[in-house]
Amino acid sequence: MENNLLDIFARKPEIINDFPEWMLPGSAIREIRKSENVAIAEVAGRDSIAALIRVCEIRTIQSIVPTIAYTGTEYGNWEIPFEKVEAARERLQKNHIYVYDPVVLGSPKLWWALCGRYSLHLFNTLGYYSHCAGCHLYFHAIRIPLAKKLNCSLLIGGERESHDGRIKINQTGTALDTYVSFTGRFGIELLLPLRDVASGREVESIIGVEWDEGGQQLECVLSKNYQSSDGSALFSENAIKRYFDEFAVPKAEETIKGYLG
Repeated sequence: MENNLLDIFARKPEIINDFPEWMLPGSAIREIRKSENVAIAEVAGRDSIAALIRVCEIRTIQSIVPTIAYTGTEYGNWEIPFEKVEAARERLQKNHIYVYDPVVLGSPKLWWALCGRYSLHLFNTLGYYSHCAGCHLYFHAIRIPLAKKLNCSLLIGGERESHDGRIKINQTGTALDTYVSFTGRFGIELLLPLRDVASGREVESIIGVEWDEGGQQLECVLSKNYQSSDGSALFSENAIKRYFDEFAVPKAEETIKGYLG
C-alpha cells in the first residue's frame, strides 16, 4: 500500500469535504460532474460488494465511485477493501461500467459525537444504548458532502434487515428507514438493493464466489456489543427510534450542513 494511504489509516484525520489531489484529482471531479448515471458505493464487507453488483444489474449505471470509510474503531488489514475494489472493477468492466479509484474518507470526531461521547447520557435517557445504532448513519452521512461535490445523487449501501434470521441493530427496519430518509433530506437517494435479501447464500450467488459473512473485511473493536452470550440481539426498537429521532439525526444533519455550508 502507498505511503500516503498508510499515513491516513495511521492518523485517521478528518477527510470528509476536502480530498488530496492524489486521491481525487480535479480532472476526475470535473469528469464525474459532467457524467450521467454515476453512483457512489460503499466498500466494506461482503454485502456492500453484492449491493454494488446488484445495483448495476437493475439500474443504468455508467460509472462507480468506490468509497472506503473509517471511524477510528477498526482494525485489521487495510489492503482488503482495495482488493475488493479491484475485484469489482474486473467484474463490472465486462459490462462497460467504469470504476474510479477508491476515495478514502472519515471523520472520527463526528463518529465520536454520534456514537461515543454521549453513551452514558443516552443510556440513562433511553434505557438502552449501543454504539452500533448510529454507526451506519455516520457511514452514510459522511458520503453526502462527497456526493454534493461530485453532483452525484445516488449512494449504494449493502444493509440487510435479516442475516439468515439474525438481527443487527444498525440494520433494523427502523434504522434503514432512517438512513434513507436522512440522505433524502439532502436530495440524495440511498439505494439498498439487498434490504429484503435474508439469505447469505443468495448474497454469495450475486458475487459469484464463496464468501463467509464477516470474513475478508476489517473488524471493529465494538463489534457485537449488543449481543447476549448466546449471540442473540438485545435491543429496544423504541429506544433506537428515539435515539435517531431525538439525537443522532439532528446532530448529523447539523454537522453535514456545516460541511456543505
